Amino acid sequence: MIQAFRSLLFVPGARPDRFAKAAAAGADTIIIDLEDAVLPADKDSARAAVLDWVAVAAPEAGTIGVRINSPRTAYGCADIAAFAGSPALARLAFLMVPKAETGVDLEIVTEALGSGIPLIAVVESGRGLAEVSAVAAQAKGGVLFGGADYSASLGADLADWDAMITPRALISAASAAAGVPAYDVPYLDVKDEAGLGDYTARARRMGFSGRACIHPDQVAAVNAAFTPTEAEIADARAIIASLNASTGGAVLHKGKLVDRPVILAAERVLARAESVPKSVQGT
Repeated sequence: MIQAFRSLLFVPGARPDRFAKAAAAGADTIIIDLEDAVLPADKDSARAAVLDWVAVAAPEAGTIGVRINSPRTAYGCADIAAFAGSPALARLAFLMVPKAETGVDLEIVTEALGSGIPLIAVVESGRGLAEVSAVAAQAKGGVLFGGADYSASLGADLADWDAMITPRALISAASAAAGVPAYDVPYLDVKDEAGLGDYTARARRMGFSGRACIHPDQVAAVNAAFTPTEAEIADARAIIASLNASTGGAVLHKGKLVDRPVILAAERVLARAESVPKSVQGT
């Protein structure tokens, strides 16, 4: 079963002093970033620090991810070679691959690593969006909408929901077809709590499983948005119970026909609830 995260908190790869703090911030997973958050002159030292921390000091295996550099760059090739030869790889939940533009990009990373570690692809260009179905098919950990780079490449406004509705819809649909989670772009205004809540609720309604965060203060709101409420859980259980009690005729729940899409939606709610710590359900 593919693991889906509600919140994915970025932490700069050049700041090992922040790794443990980020891991304790309440996010479902953290993403140690070796790409955008690290200057070219610091790439080698940051990579070494990340490998060491993940292999030795990370709090729990399988709760940490790393965003490497694009496999189309020398830095990305160096990242792949370093992780392929390190015990740190086995302790990661996933590797995130930025600038994914074809399914072949992901195939190359998988084959070079020689590991079954899930890859989360970042789709952040027009070409990547055009190939999103092929990318999602190879991204066994899911697809993240890289909205900042995507909007910049088009001269579009990332803060305008309507302007970004097409890439979000295509990424959500492609991810669903591939059976992998879709993750939304970080909300960049860390002081705008209302906007974060609104956009995250919209992303969930579009079929996204979670969203990336760039500040610990965003984690609680994102977790809450992607956590089924007690009412949603009770309704899903009632739908399944009605189905199980059926003797073969039409199944009704609250006067409405229970067909396959309704059943699948209820199963998704229950699966999501099962993956959430009991202490936060219903928040």
